[in-house]
This record gives sequence, C-alpha cells and structure tokens, in this order.
Amino acid sequence: MKNLIFAFGVGLAVSAGALAQNTASAIGDAADATGASTLERFLKIRVPGAPAIAPDGTMYVRDWPDGIFQLYKVEGNAAGPGSKMTKLTNFPDGLSGYSLSPDGSKILLFHAVGGNENTQISVMDAKTLIVTPAASDPKVQFAANFWMKDSSGFVYTGNAESPTDFYVYRFDFGTGKSTRLLGKTGSWSASDISPDGSKLLVAEYRSASDSSIHELNVLTGELSLMNPPVSGGGTSACEWVGYMPDNQNALLVSDFVEGKARLYMRDLSEIEYSMPIPSLAEYEVDSAAMNEEKTLLAVVTNEDGYGKLHVYRLPSFDEVKLPDIEPGVVSLSSINGDRLIWSLSNSRTPGLAFTANAGESTSRQITMADTQGLDLSKFPLPELVRYKSFDGTMIPAFVWLPAGYEKGKPIPFVVNYHGGPEGQHRPTFSATIQYLLNEGFGVMQPNVRGSTGYGRAFHMMDDYKKRWDSVRDGVDAADWLVANGYAKAGKIATYGGSYGGFMSVACLVEDQMRVDENKRTERLFGAGVNVVGIVNLQTFLERTAGYRRKLREVEYGPLSDPEFLKSVSSIHKADKINVPVFIAHGFNDPRVPVEEAMQLATQLKDQAFARKNMSLMPLLFVAPDEGHGFAKLDNRLYFTQRLSDFLKGAIGE
Repeated sequence: MKNLIFAFGVGLAVSAGALAQNTASAIGDAADATGASTLERFLKIRVPGAPAIAPDGTMYVRDWPDGIFQLYKVEGNAAGPGSKMTKLTNFPDGLSGYSLSPDGSKILLFHAVGGNENTQISVMDAKTLIVTPAASDPKVQFAANFWMKDSSGFVYTGNAESPTDFYVYRFDFGTGKSTRLLGKTGSWSASDISPDGSKLLVAEYRSASDSSIHELNVLTGELSLMNPPVSGGGTSACEWVGYMPDNQNALLVSDFVEGKARLYMRDLSEIEYSMPIPSLAEYEVDSAAMNEEKTLLAVVTNEDGYGKLHVYRLPSFDEVKLPDIEPGVVSLSSINGDRLIWSLSNSRTPGLAFTANAGESTSRQITMADTQGLDLSKFPLPELVRYKSFDGTMIPAFVWLPAGYEKGKPIPFVVNYHGGPEGQHRPTFSATIQYLLNEGFGVMQPNVRGSTGYGRAFHMMDDYKKRWDSVRDGVDAADWLVANGYAKAGKIATYGGSYGGFMSVACLVEDQMRVDENKRTERLFGAGVNVVGIVNLQTFLERTAGYRRKLREVEYGPLSDPEFLKSVSSIHKADKINVPVFIAHGFNDPRVPVEEAMQLATQLKDQAFARKNMSLMPLLFVAPDEGHGFAKLDNRLYFTQRLSDFLKGAIGE
C-alpha cells in the first residue's frame, strides 16, 4: 500500500541551490558507488543495536539492513559492515525489541502490527529457532519486566483483563501457562523477585511526578507501601532498582528529597532510607541496574543532558574503575557477571556499543557503524546554552550549527520541540539533524519547562493550568535566536513530534498573538512542522488509548474541564496560523489518533480558501502502515525528503 500525501495548493519544493554551501567537509570526499542521494546516505547511517551476548559467547543484535528492524545472530564477536549475520525473524512490521534469557537458551521477541503498540511477546528457542506465542492477543498490550533468575520463565504486564489497567503475570516455560501475580486497578509493573519467589517488588505509575512502590507478598496478595515520606506532604516519583544481596534491603530511585531523582536504599523491615552513594547526589539518576548475582551495580547520571556511567561493587558500594568514555549519552545494555555492555551516542557516535569487564582499563567495541561513506568525525557538535524566558526562568537548549558557520550571520533555523511532555532533548546522534545542518539549516532544541532531567519542580511547571507557559518558552527560543544574530524573523520554523507537535503548532499561534497584541512588530516563525501531534486536547483525550487517558489527564487537564482544554487547543485558534504547515502522521497511531492531523489539515485548508491565499494550504502526509512515528526506512526517507523541500520553500534564503 502506498503512502498517502496530499498537497493543498501550490508546490512548496524548491531546488537545493538556494541553500547550497560548501558541504565537502561534512559529507566527506568518498563517492557513493550506489548513486544514493545525500539524504539517503545520511538516513541510512546505521549501527546494529541492542547487542546481547549469551554465556556461550553467541552475540545477537537488532538491525535493519533491509529497512525494517529484525533480530540477527552474529557470526563472530562484533557486528557491523561486512559482518556475517543470520536473520532470525521476519515480522512484517518489524521487531520492536528482544530479551535474551540469563542462560542464553531462549529469546523473548516483542512485536506489534502496523505501529499500533499492542506489543505481543513470542519466545524463540535459541537452538531450534522455533518461535511460539507466550503473551498473545492483538487487542492487548504486553510488556516483559524481567526474567526469572533460573530462566524458567519471566514476569510481564498486560491489560488483557481490563483495557485501562495493567496487571502483573508470571509465565512459566515448564507449564506454558501464565499466572496472575497482581490484579489491581492501576498501571502496575514489577522490578525484582525474591530468591524463593514469595516477594515481588512492584510499582504503580500514575504520572511522571506521582508513582508508588510496594513489596507484594505473592502468596497472600498483601501489598506493603514503601514510598519514602515527602516533607510537607505531596506526591513523589519512585521506582525500584531491585533487592540487595541480603534481600533485607532494596535499592530505589526517588525524587522525594529536593525534587531530584536520586539513588536510595530501603530497609524493608523498617521505614528507614539511606543514600548509599553520596557522590551521586549532585545530578539526577537516569537509570540503575544490578547483575543477576547482585555483585555489581551500574548507575547512569543525567548531567546537563549528558549521560555518565558509574559502576559499584555490592554490597560495599566501592566504585569500580571504568575505561574512558567520551562525552555523550551512555545507555546501559546489560550486566552479566562482571561483563558490562553499554552504548554511546553523541553527534559523531551513532549509538556504538562497547563491552568491558568491571575494573578493566580498556573496552572493546562490539558494533560498528555503516557510515555510508560520510566522515562522521566532522559532524558538528551542539552548544549548550541557556536563555531567559518570559518570567525569568532560565531554559536550557542545544544549538546545532552547520560546519563552517560564520558567527553573526543569520541562517534559516529550525526550533525542534521534544515530545513527552516529560522528555528531554539530549546531545545524541541524529541523522535528520545532521542532514539539515548539511543543507544549511541551524537547529535549536530547547528543553522548555516541563522537561525532565532538571528536577521535579521544573518538570511540573507546565502541569494543567500552566500548560501555555511552556508554549511561551518555545516562542522565546526563537526570540533568542534573532536577538543573538543566529536567525532572522520569519526565517525560523517550528518542528516537533507527539507533544512536540502540539508545541510546534501552539508556538505558531502564540507567535501571531504577540504580533496582534503589539508585543512584536513581526512574526518570528515562517513555517511549522507537526508530526503525530496534538491540536485538540479534548478529542485527543477522548480518542487516545484508554490506558493512556488517565496518565495524560494528570498532565494536560481532565475531560471534566472542557473549557480549559479548549483554551489551550490550537485547533480553536487556527485563525492565528498564517504560515505554511506540514502535517505528518501514522494512520495506526494509538497515542495521538490520526484524526488530530485531519482536523488541523481541514481547518487550515478551509482558511486558505476563505482568505484566497493558496500559500497557506497545508501539506499532509499519512503513512498507512505506521503508528506514533515512522519506523520503516522507506517512510523515513519519504517524509524527510518532503520535510527538507518544505523547509527550503518556506524559510530558505
């Protein structure tokens, strides 16, 4: 089935000549023998992902040489261009993830149809490669939580019995059956189980700022609340890491002190908490995990968007020396015994994976990039800046500039808003950003209020009635670009996906409102790009998947307050949108239904006809085989080419 693209009005694509620069330093001198376009070369940069190594040394990766993610077995100890790999799965809509059992005998496969996010769990026998369903129902969303330590089964969650609630189950390979461990209203998950299987560490998630942790007595069903007490009352965000080796204590991450996510240890028999590693207190904890033997703990801290890895021996919490890791965002893949596997992402490192044993001074790279002949070492790095928003709040942002940029010379700019809204822009590798830089655009990624990574108070600054304050932050980003000589008013585009799409459209509205209120003499933005974004909070909440509605109402406001939802919905202020807009969506999106895109496209089309201004006709792209974003290479290529053409036509010099 072909992609659907509708252009209402005049074409927006122009030649690249208007933005042509000397890009040899960015793309390298090596010619592409296949004749692939520059766009293809950037978007086809790839690295085999999610590497896992079995006890016998067998290596697996999730890769997409054919454009769709599948599972591969590596013939050797590293994966990359030229490596011999055997393709093990062939799901039509790709493999969303996988998990290797501790003993290496089984592999859990996670897959869904057409991007609908109803993830199914199948099991592959590592020897026979036979695949059998384990948690399977096309109307249900399942998620694996962890393996039983002896590889006899796994614990998972699903909303099979109640569409809006996630219960906890254990699947046993011996019987081939599932047993419900916890069936209680709410969105529940599990993190660890005691050696005798009688106790389970579970958590209930209500929102990014409100979650509770419990210990479940599996035999009696009794839940014991383990949340730390919050000074002055209120909620906290808590999550388990797992039982300590003595099983009398457990590690957790919580923001109950100063609103900063830190690592704590809880005595399970007493209401007593301690901070086992005080040196980690300065920054928020990104993630933490222990090996199965409970002898090693790995913690990743979020340091102004950069992710730094720390490793400690248990139970002493003595720090373990690590090989040097260049600045970027580190993600821990696995800890098996003393062997760690992690990946590193930055502007010039596209998620490469490394391994080392705890205490070793050097690491071994186990995945290699297909660079498509581009010199990644010359890709521009971002600069971390902070700008003052309308009320004095300082907003952090990453600014990316093309290679050879001449300081003080305005260039076309894209302000890219992240999703969530509890998300954070981080200085990771992005083929799309690097392509835009290569085409002469600058990119700014503001972490507006509501972003995570900067403490509880900051990420709650946009909740409910304060929603539009984050939009003001988004427009102030463009104001800063103009004031500092990076861009000209009218030559900046908004761009975002999911909640970032909400921001992208809302910032166009706020920009025009400032002009109408004589706060500015001219618009800052000259175009907008909305990918799988929300434009009508009421219809979004009514139509989104039921299990998500409860979570989103906490953030955006309840359906019982329709007047407020209307007041912050761009669809009701579409008359303020006076620039070209490119709308893109996946037809099977369960999070932000495609009707959001259709509402906006219809409204803007009608306005263009009414105003007799065909330059305001929206461009609409709908991918029929995608969900909340574009996972398949052909769709990414199709979308990004039209994105580039749109930006060149709308804000190009």
